[in-house]
Amino acid sequence: MQAVVSLRSLFVKTLAYGALTDKGSVRPENQDAVLADPPVFLVADGIGGQAGGALASAAIVDEFRALVGRTVDEHDVAATAKAAHQRVVALHDVKPGAGSTLCAVVAVRVDGVEQWMVLNVGDSRCYLVAGDGEGRSVSQVTVDHSLVQEMIDAGVLAPEEAEQMPLRHVITRAMGSEQESELDVWMLPRQPGQRLMLCSDGLVEAVAMEEIEAVLTGREAPAAACQELLDLALGYGARDNVSVVVVDTQDGR
Repeated sequence: MQAVVSLRSLFVKTLAYGALTDKGSVRPENQDAVLADPPVFLVADGIGGQAGGALASAAIVDEFRALVGRTVDEHDVAATAKAAHQRVVALHDVKPGAGSTLCAVVAVRVDGVEQWMVLNVGDSRCYLVAGDGEGRSVSQVTVDHSLVQEMIDAGVLAPEEAEQMPLRHVITRAMGSEQESELDVWMLPRQPGQRLMLCSDGLVEAVAMEEIEAVLTGREAPAAACQELLDLALGYGARDNVSVVVVDTQDGR
């Protein structure tokens, strides 16, 4: 037990992070769930209506919580994601159609090298902020699994038209689907000075990307950045649940 405590202390010294989730201004309940406890940072946006979405997102967080405080590799994370999917499938007996997105970044060690393992199913997103000072830039790491994204990829819809699409909430992959959804996975070098942001679609639908980038490239601490982003979303009348996790890699890695 002492080894676990020491390991968690090491993570806390090298990472700064914050997380917030809110039901938004319209929805009666929050079906999002977040986890921000090294080495795991995660957003899950439940789907399926009524209590099914909330149960699904909570089940995913519960499975990934088993990685907290551990040194893990890509195989540990993949096994946890598979177990989370099976947990959500098992909910169908009581909540047919229950499912969830999953967007996570996990600090892993691969062949002795520290990396971020980014996982994605659905339309929650991960963004990476890199660079120094005024040269900091924001890039989207994940690719949405959505009908709108497929139309953009096929060239039949321009990205600027996506916000007007009535079917923009339709996702093409989800945790808990009857056929196990394939996870998209990226491995990123873990370096000092990085900032990662995870969010549910409720944030990007409410707040313009230019405003999100302005917050992420600012000097606010992760918790303050989360609060500013949530306040912006609520100020714009967020029509969906809003979740945001921000994590900074500090000097010492």
